Amino acid sequence: MKLRFIYLYRNLTRNSLRTVLTLLAVALPIIIYVMSAAVINGVDDFLDESAKELRLAVTHRASVVSPLPHGYRAKIESLDPTRKRILSVCGMRWIGGRIENDPRLLSTLAVDADTFAATFPNIQLTEAEIEAWHRDPTAIIVGPSTADQFGWKVGDRITILPSVPPYTPIEFNVVSTAPKAKDRMTNFCRLSYIEEALRPPVVPEGWQPEGWVSFIFVKCATQSDLEHYRKAIDELFARTPDETKTQDEKTFMNEYITQLFNLPRNLRILAAVTIFVAVLAAANTMGMNLRDRMNETAVLKSLGFGGTMVFGLIQAESLMICGLGGAIGAAIPFVAFNYTALKNYTVPLIQTLIVESDVCGEALLVALGVGLIAGLWPAWTGLRLPVVSALRNLE
Repeated sequence: MKLRFIYLYRNLTRNSLRTVLTLLAVALPIIIYVMSAAVINGVDDFLDESAKELRLAVTHRASVVSPLPHGYRAKIESLDPTRKRILSVCGMRWIGGRIENDPRLLSTLAVDADTFAATFPNIQLTEAEIEAWHRDPTAIIVGPSTADQFGWKVGDRITILPSVPPYTPIEFNVVSTAPKAKDRMTNFCRLSYIEEALRPPVVPEGWQPEGWVSFIFVKCATQSDLEHYRKAIDELFARTPDETKTQDEKTFMNEYITQLFNLPRNLRILAAVTIFVAVLAAANTMGMNLRDRMNETAVLKSLGFGGTMVFGLIQAESLMICGLGGAIGAAIPFVAFNYTALKNYTVPLIQTLIVESDVCGEALLVALGVGLIAGLWPAWTGLRLPVVSALRNLE
């Protein structure tokens, strides 16, 4: 057994450059695999958290970018006059925005001030922050990551250029940076203030009139209430000029992500392609190693080492190379996103990227699978190698 390990070590160090390049060729796809899996898991966790909030998202039936009348909020509230099943309803209007002379884009939503805190308790505002929100018409709640990026703090006066006509600069007073919010990038301001600030003296072409929202969120008391009003709201506005499409928040966000860039699917494709490249790279290395040691393999078999042992040695070498490359590839993102400054790096939608040990373990198994596949054909060739014909070419 010791002799076999020595032989494997000698094989791995015989052509150090080739071994190192193969390690890198395996490590890089594994890094991509780990990062892709971490993002996909983050998206899944984000959607699962959305499902726990028991909220419905009401959008225009034609398209998510088509506005809805703001008056729909009162009609939705009328479906439950007791307020025991529909806890709150909040209209929202997207205004995007940016800072003057700064290319970075903002994610800003104008919301109904009176129902926002009740509809979105996951923002986790304090009583003092809620009081300031209701008291100040120019109030804005800034996402904690956005506040860090721009150096904003509570009490600052900021000016945002909206991404909607007439693109009038609007001043806000920061009343909270929502440090406990799950959504760390989105800003929230008051819808009434936005409508007043964007009202132009002369209506330009393309200006969105007042009294419209991008979507309406409905906070329900129980899961059964969620299912009931998901159908009831659409029935309420059926056969109207602005029919609605009501979904639970998880389905809405999943559909929104898919329509925008279908991130999970694209990352799965990227990971699959890079793993395939790793298989090709490792298989090429093992093929060259076998060709370089053809006579050596024939001598081993002539000395009485069976074909099964030759097969095992080649497979073991492939597994060791790919396993070591996989360990390096899994360790780099794990250490970087858990023990360096990158652990505070913010990713759109899922916010903080978490690289878990389970994902790294899964990636290591994938690397070993790459090694198994890459070494299969060279090992099979070594197993069936005719000793006489190989020794005939021995120099």
